[in-house]
Amino acid sequence: MIFVKGYGQMCNNILQYAHTYAWGKEQDIPVVSMRFAYKYRYFNICDKKYHSWPVYLFSKMMIKTKLMKCFFLDDPKDVTPTVIDSLRQEKMVAVDGWHFRFPDLFLKHKHEIKEMFTFRKGVTTRIDKLLSVCPADTYIKLAVHIRRGDYCRWMGGKYFFDDEVYINYIRQFMEQFPDKKIAVYICTNDKNLSVQHYRCELGIETVYHPKGTEAEDLYLLSQCDYIMGVKSTFSLMAAFYDDRPLYWIMDKDKPLKISDFESFEELFMTV
Repeated sequence: MIFVKGYGQMCNNILQYAHTYAWGKEQDIPVVSMRFAYKYRYFNICDKKYHSWPVYLFSKMMIKTKLMKCFFLDDPKDVTPTVIDSLRQEKMVAVDGWHFRFPDLFLKHKHEIKEMFTFRKGVTTRIDKLLSVCPADTYIKLAVHIRRGDYCRWMGGKYFFDDEVYINYIRQFMEQFPDKKIAVYICTNDKNLSVQHYRCELGIETVYHPKGTEAEDLYLLSQCDYIMGVKSTFSLMAAFYDDRPLYWIMDKDKPLKISDFESFEELFMTV
């Protein structure tokens, strides 16, 4: 059995676990997520065998006391033949880090991974009600993921954009559909963001910021027709569920074209 330690935030943990799970599936080895055993209790995986507080505490104790090997794999070079042999042979072993990667196996088992990370009913109810205000046969729904907070430091603030950048991109998106009504759903970790400012600048009232939990935000993004935001595993995993077209804002001055939106699989291979 392989225990996967937590790495980063929620969507990093989904990707990290899913790669390991896909590899374990091929080897007929059970794989347990320590993070989803006690935290982020929003998904079907949290109901699966071994995903519980006692198992989390047991595995944490075993790792801390070094009664169970834990391999930190934060560089592709760390995944050596010796590590692979240990993962196959040890009765219980743990992995940590970001680079135990098997993209082909991930895609092979994509539907099963999606089932494991299907949202529990308690996550979807409020968001479904919000989305119903703008019917799918009348509106094109654009999800906008605005990352602030830690992004002021990450990559030297390269992807820390102000409101006017996002407003400009939303406006360009709207121009691609001159005969359609657009509803915009903003998910952000910026507690001071003003929805009214976006409504005034865009000239539409159908701009929403539900201030949901991290799972509600992820579900909301996944249910929209298009997703836009800075490079992030959060928006990537939102696109994963139903292969929603996703545009990562990499250069704030680059004009937007609908053809620039990409599929999950295209962007997944770059992360």
